[in-house]
Amino acid sequence: MSLSLVLGLSLSLSACLMPDTGVQPSYYVAVVDRFYPGDEYYEDAEDRETQRWLYGLVDLDKDSDREPLYHGDIVSLFVSAPGIQVRRYVMSQGKLPQREILRQLKEIRKHVFWGEPLHALVLSWESSTLVSAFEKPLNLDHAAIYKEQVRQWGLEDETWRLSYQIIRLLEDIAETGIMVFTIAGNGGSGMVNTYSFATGVVTVGASEEGLQHFISENVFVTARARAVYQPVLVRDGAGMPIGYDLDGDACAEIPINCLTGYAPGRVDYPERPWPLLKGSSFAAPQALKQLLSGNANFCHSSAQIGR
Repeated sequence: MSLSLVLGLSLSLSACLMPDTGVQPSYYVAVVDRFYPGDEYYEDAEDRETQRWLYGLVDLDKDSDREPLYHGDIVSLFVSAPGIQVRRYVMSQGKLPQREILRQLKEIRKHVFWGEPLHALVLSWESSTLVSAFEKPLNLDHAAIYKEQVRQWGLEDETWRLSYQIIRLLEDIAETGIMVFTIAGNGGSGMVNTYSFATGVVTVGASEEGLQHFISENVFVTARARAVYQPVLVRDGAGMPIGYDLDGDACAEIPINCLTGYAPGRVDYPERPWPLLKGSSFAAPQALKQLLSGNANFCHSSAQIGR
């Protein structure tokens, strides 16, 4: 199956969320993650609702049915902008995540070898362990020593074997000139994401003060962006709801008709639904988007935050 066909099948599931803007992409960004597979994937409505509750991240309209947005869908929305096209590398459900990450990184490396245009990769997943498993304090110059330690662990443990292979594949991809972004991890200041040891990889943490109890902060964190976001209802100039802004740019990343509780004529959507989106998983794609787009705001002036 060709890459273009694979992408076509994937993108057809997300047409509601990321419609064609008519802007020729300047950048192609690979996102390796778990995505909502489409309603037809599930056996019946009950199974679909159960799986969405397990893997969906938000219930914006508060109808007790989470939106069809899995981790990768949200990450993709955070990195998307006119001129930036996301290429989804889908981790299959029901399989060990690290095996799926490794499988898709191999696909990316193959596609790069074939000459497919690709400028960046976002891996908003972690393989973290205690900082105390290594020397204290951590030293950037000793990354090779830390990687060797992960390799040694992998001789007896499959999880660490896969982690080491992922590290090496991230390095292979970065060596081609592709920007590779990963996350600091959400284990707090006492943890380190071992993917951070990969040479050439940018590790993104939180720019907010006081989050070290939740989001890791160490010498391998070389970039920072906002990691906590409040979804907010966006209205048009007439005050009608048009969607939800996830990342604070006043753009409706999630159109109102994509919601599970959408009904024509409904206007009583929650203005600021909880819980917040929180994690370095969102800081990494946001940091990459800021780098690629130069912090440009692409919203129309008629869009306004709901009050």
